[in-house]
Amino acid sequence: MNKVKLKDIAISQTGPFGSQLHESDYVEEGTPIVTVEHLGETSFTHQNLPYVSEKDRDRLSKYILREGDIVFSRVGSVDRNTYVSLEEDGWLFSGRCIRVRVDKSKAVPKYISFYFRQKVFKEMMLNISVGATMPSLNTKLMDDIPLTLPNLLIQEKVASVLSALDDKIELNNRINAELEQMSKTLYDYWFVQFDFPNETGKPYKSSGGKMVYNQVVKREIPEGWEVQVFSDWIKETKAGDWGKGIEEGNYTERVYCVRGADINGLNGKGEVKAPQRFILKNNLSKALKPNDFIIEISGGSPTQSTGRIALLTNKTFERFDTDVICSNFCKAISLKDEKYIFNFQQEWQRLYNAGVFFGYEGKTSGIKNFLFDSFVNSCKVVLPPKDIVEQYYNIAQHLDEKKQINLQQNQELAQLRDWLLPMLMNGQVKVSDNYNIESDDILIAAEPDVCYGDTEHLDIPSNRKGFARQVLAGKVVSVFKDDPNFSNIKFQKIQFLAEHIIEADLNQNYYYQAAGPYDNAFMKSIYGHFKTQKWFDSQNQRFVPLTKEEKIEGYYQGYFAPAQVRLDRLFNLLYQTTEAEAEIIATIYAVWNNRIIQGKSISDNELIEDFYKWSDRKQQYTRDQILVGLKWLRDNNLEPKGFGKLIKKAKGK
Repeated sequence: MNKVKLKDIAISQTGPFGSQLHESDYVEEGTPIVTVEHLGETSFTHQNLPYVSEKDRDRLSKYILREGDIVFSRVGSVDRNTYVSLEEDGWLFSGRCIRVRVDKSKAVPKYISFYFRQKVFKEMMLNISVGATMPSLNTKLMDDIPLTLPNLLIQEKVASVLSALDDKIELNNRINAELEQMSKTLYDYWFVQFDFPNETGKPYKSSGGKMVYNQVVKREIPEGWEVQVFSDWIKETKAGDWGKGIEEGNYTERVYCVRGADINGLNGKGEVKAPQRFILKNNLSKALKPNDFIIEISGGSPTQSTGRIALLTNKTFERFDTDVICSNFCKAISLKDEKYIFNFQQEWQRLYNAGVFFGYEGKTSGIKNFLFDSFVNSCKVVLPPKDIVEQYYNIAQHLDEKKQINLQQNQELAQLRDWLLPMLMNGQVKVSDNYNIESDDILIAAEPDVCYGDTEHLDIPSNRKGFARQVLAGKVVSVFKDDPNFSNIKFQKIQFLAEHIIEADLNQNYYYQAAGPYDNAFMKSIYGHFKTQKWFDSQNQRFVPLTKEEKIEGYYQGYFAPAQVRLDRLFNLLYQTTEAEAEIIATIYAVWNNRIIQGKSISDNELIEDFYKWSDRKQQYTRDQILVGLKWLRDNNLEPKGFGKLIKKAKGK
């Protein structure tokens, strides 16, 4: 592994500023320009791209993108970056972006793009950015970014493995887009153009089927068809709920709460990050069922109306481990006849795409609200006969099941990719020497001491991180409460090591303290949280279980199951340590991790020097004790990887 700076392998360049390119230069057709808004996690979003003329493209030729370039956001979300594919070769990039062009003789561009997608790298980008009100980057900051890279052959192999996973996800997305288009095309053909199969299997209207002019919808419809409003199809509506962030009082029922922001994810266009909430037992009647719809009734934007819709199928509920409700900004509905669900979905979406919903919006305190009752009671819908609807239902359901299978596979592939990514980058997992880049098979050989799941990604919603951290602390106390060496100091050090070993971003805020890394606000509040949750009471420096201690394990499995093997191993190792040994190990880990984050050199002598500089208290430990702590970390494959924030001295210290 070679340590380099980005400027050693690539050239960074800022896009054209306003003096070179104005919005007035944009045209309806021409060469696309990538802006910050179009940067995605794995590829560009190609919606609403601005264009410039061929003349301006030639004028701005030094800002043309080539396949293999990597585009960063220069301001705001500076951790966002996207790899330029062959499809985008020849596009331009805007002044709010920075282009990184890798020298292919020194590094593999695709490998570098995956390197930039690591969570630890993204956190580093946010840390090195400048700006008092909004994070920003410049080429000097980019040039000095430290990288640790293997040789070119290994880079090729790693990039090939990870690209194969991305390619399969992208293929599934394209297949799903085709499946959706097939369902929509068939709907339009049968229920908009009225060319559904007649008695002989021929297109009804095109084959001379009788049409009757309807005064209500102001057009011809097939003879015998009715005209209704959406409310005629609806059996019941369910209001949203928000409950509490933690279990308290009568708010005891854990649920997932789907918001408007999750609707695209439910439809397979992004992630679902519905937060966990606790609601009243009586409100479990709001729990959603298969074939219910969720509709966004508050939110939207100037270019996006309210009224977005998502259908929840049996497959949808497999993404959740408990009941699902919708938030107060949404409404759920059930139909009288479930055979009409795909007709209802397609007709609603057709009107949404046509901009009809902008005409059914009101405003309250600056927030747009969908006038649901007004819409469903006034918008006219042509009601097809049941036999034709059932034919469409059977076809649409089959297409939807295929789509849901692909979405499930994408979720598994993304989890595999995100699990492999950091380990392939740091050499913890290697690609087999027998791996053939041209083959579809993914063969991976792990280092001997690495067990499956070592760095499994924990997808904990931001508004649940505080509670998840309490749960992890509760698990630590459950494991160590009978350990004769378990003191307040050892508790702090175990919590620190657990969060860092599993790379759990739980809003930690560690600073120097004489005994090692210490999060003052967390340690001052955790005992109160334990009592509030009725998990533990602290008496004479010992923990006494309370009535709801057994609930910790359920929460722990919900948040930390992917990291359980690694945490169990860590807890088992630390159970055998004294308070002093735990302090030495945690402090050595902290100074070592700091050096990785800072991009500094790392040697035993430098780590020992940093250890003694930590505080005067550290003088009580011998050099041999520190070396034993270092050996303990290495022997147990627990070396730091540069996760988290740089630990600093608290102000006034």
